[in-house]
Amino acid sequence: MKILRPFSRSLHNYVASLASGPKAPFQTQFSATGKPAAFEKNMPVYRRTKAWEKDGMKKEEWFKKKYAGRHAEEKEKNAEREARYKQGVKQRNSTSKMSIKQTVSKLQLNHMQDYLYGTNPVLAALSADSRESFGKLYLHNPKDTDKINEILKIAEEKNIEVVSDASKQDLNQMADNGVHNGVVLVSRPMQTDDLECLLASTKESIVVKKKGFDTAYLEEIDKRTDPERYPIGLYLDEISDPHNVGAILRSAYFLGADFVVMSEKNCASLTPLVSKTSSGAMEFLPIFFSAKPLKFFEDSSHNGWSIVSSLAPSHVNKYPIETISQDDLGDLSMNSPVLLVVGSEGSGIRRNLINRSTYVVGLEAKRLELDESVDSLNVSVATALLISKATN
Repeated sequence: MKILRPFSRSLHNYVASLASGPKAPFQTQFSATGKPAAFEKNMPVYRRTKAWEKDGMKKEEWFKKKYAGRHAEEKEKNAEREARYKQGVKQRNSTSKMSIKQTVSKLQLNHMQDYLYGTNPVLAALSADSRESFGKLYLHNPKDTDKINEILKIAEEKNIEVVSDASKQDLNQMADNGVHNGVVLVSRPMQTDDLECLLASTKESIVVKKKGFDTAYLEEIDKRTDPERYPIGLYLDEISDPHNVGAILRSAYFLGADFVVMSEKNCASLTPLVSKTSSGAMEFLPIFFSAKPLKFFEDSSHNGWSIVSSLAPSHVNKYPIETISQDDLGDLSMNSPVLLVVGSEGSGIRRNLINRSTYVVGLEAKRLELDESVDSLNVSVATALLISKATN
């Protein structure tokens, strides 16, 4: 029986030749080794010689040597550019500082004087003539309007020097960066007298008692409001915000209050800012201050004045004083002179002044439900409402 072998020797050799790789059909330098022949080994190789290899140097060393000069040139150019920039900044800063110094030295502000700014306050001050004297009138780019022409006309009548080419920077400094409308007037500060008390007054006249240097004297104030009712005055107790004071003075003048008395302590002074906020109303109203408010309240009440302190509605019942409705203020002013008292938004009217009042009044809200964050009015708005009720 013949035994069949799975593979013949020739087949085995063929498979082995396949595993060893292809063989070239011709003799090569690799034929003797018996190793597989690679295609690229039989092709000529061309390789470009690098520049640093030609010079026999390392790559990093070669680049440093080649571009060292160029780097130095760039560095020098950058240094020159930076020096020019710094010099320009230095010159601009120097020019700016010099201009500021020249402006300040040219102005020479006098802090003993008022610098009234804005068209309305300046025109009001010149028209009311309630100040002792005026300095220069400064204008910047004045417009051809009726108010500006009126200001120039009165300034000429009063022999006030007009500087019509003042710079905007000068006016900004004089107005403490307030809105000046291109108009600033130098003036003596407004003088206010110490008022001891209000005396008995009629529907035609208001008599007050002022404190002089060594004695007191009486003075009659011109009443220029409704002759059918008694005088209505306003007392500001420690309202320190100049914007609130200015807004109150504006409302008081417009709605027909006859005069204003301010507490000597902790009340905003009658500055140009207050005049600006009042839109010039401060210049027309008779304004006094009280150095002894307790005695002022007692004596004025004794002389027939009805003193009405305004309180928050929730505080009205906390004092043993008769309460009056805001709608009854008009009837009250028809029967007696009235002094309305308002206080600061923070602490309100001082307790000892409330206790010396004739009545207390609260402004009731018309909304059924009020949020706690909006449970009251600004003092200037509340004052305007009270004056409006008292004059109607």
